[in-house]
Amino acid sequence: MALWRKFVVGGIGALSLLGAGAVSVGAHEGNTLIEFDSMTPVGHPPVTERGIPGGGAAWSIVSGTGSVDRQGHVSVTVKGLIVVVAGKNPITPFQAVVSCITPHGVVNVETAGAPASMAGDSTIDATVDLPHPCKDPVVFVGGSPRGSFIWFAMSNAEDQD
Repeated sequence: MALWRKFVVGGIGALSLLGAGAVSVGAHEGNTLIEFDSMTPVGHPPVTERGIPGGGAAWSIVSGTGSVDRQGHVSVTVKGLIVVVAGKNPITPFQAVVSCITPHGVVNVETAGAPASMAGDSTIDATVDLPHPCKDPVVFVGGSPRGSFIWFAMSNAEDQD
C-alpha cells in the first residue's frame, strides 16, 4: 500500500510540474504580439506591402530577428541588410514599422530611428502606440531617406522560416 501511495504522489507531483511549466510559457506567449527569427528582403522590382513601398533596389540580409509585445515594445536586430548592387547599406538610421490589420483596415506605426552601419547592422529598441486590436502583425525594417518610410526587409511568420 505504501508503494502505491508513492506512485500516486509522484505522479501528481510530475503533473503539477508540467502544468506549472505550461502556465509560465503561456503567460510569456500571451504578452508577445509577434516574434520572428528571420526576415525577407525587398526584391527587384520593389513591391508595396501593406501600403509601404519597397526600397528602390534589391536588398539582401544575413539575419533578422525580433519581437513586439502587446504594450508596443519593439525589439529588432538585423545583420547584413545591404543593397545588393552596392554591397553596402547606404541608409542610416534604420526604423521599424509594425503593421496591423484592424477593423478599419491596415494601420502602420513607426519607431524612431536607430543607428545602422554600412555593413547593414542595426538594433532597434523602441516603443510604439499599437492599435487595438492588432491582428496579423508584420514588422518591416527600413528607413525614411526622402521623408517617408520605405521597407528593406519584412518579418517572416514563424511557419515561413
